[in-house]
Amino acid sequence: MSELNINLTYFEEVESTNKVLKEMCDKGAPDGTVVVAWSQSAGRGRLGRDFSSPKGGIYLSMLLPQDDSMTITAKAAVAVRRAIEYCTDRQCQIKWVNDLYYNGKKVCGILAEAYKTHVIMGIGINFCTPQKAFPLELQNTAISLYPSPEKSDSDPMDTVNEVVRNLTHLCTEEDDSWLSEYQRHSMLIGKKVNVIQAGKVTATGTVSKIDNACALHIIEKDGQEMVLTTGEVSIREV
Repeated sequence: MSELNINLTYFEEVESTNKVLKEMCDKGAPDGTVVVAWSQSAGRGRLGRDFSSPKGGIYLSMLLPQDDSMTITAKAAVAVRRAIEYCTDRQCQIKWVNDLYYNGKKVCGILAEAYKTHVIMGIGINFCTPQKAFPLELQNTAISLYPSPEKSDSDPMDTVNEVVRNLTHLCTEEDDSWLSEYQRHSMLIGKKVNVIQAGKVTATGTVSKIDNACALHIIEKDGQEMVLTTGEVSIREV
């Protein structure tokens, strides 16, 4: 692929950075266009769910070349994990296929949307959001890299720039180094899980591996192997 020319636009708050980027794309914005906001009033996650986006987070959407493979979301997870470690010295784990966890709680969500001849990669990082700023139902499951802006010793713009740099490299260069990193930092390998679909548990088993196509392999109680390749299911640790 050819190199991307990066063009960043910043907002204090938007409804959704993915929505803003779609509007920019409709007006001819090229691949490499990035929208960043510090809060969202109507953030969206997978399956149309609300995505809590209080002030103190990094909300970033990047326009990328069309890619129909499942691995583009995995590459984004590695890009963000690398950026967080480099800029904040925090170590995160990856929960298949598109979440990052820090100290056992969710710190980042990723949503890839196909749009026209592009992919819009939406990334939400809890950077320095006070715990009480999260909705009550998320306060036991969400976490920030820093507990408040006053206790942050890192500039969030450094993380923004590093995420964009990593995404650009992984999505335009022939570099397979991300794959072993994705597998190595998985938080599900060897864990017992429930497979949840349409709000119901459809299977249980133990995660045996993530293969080179980023499919999740689960050994069920009867010894049968289930291979999950779709992003339309959720995995919940038992």
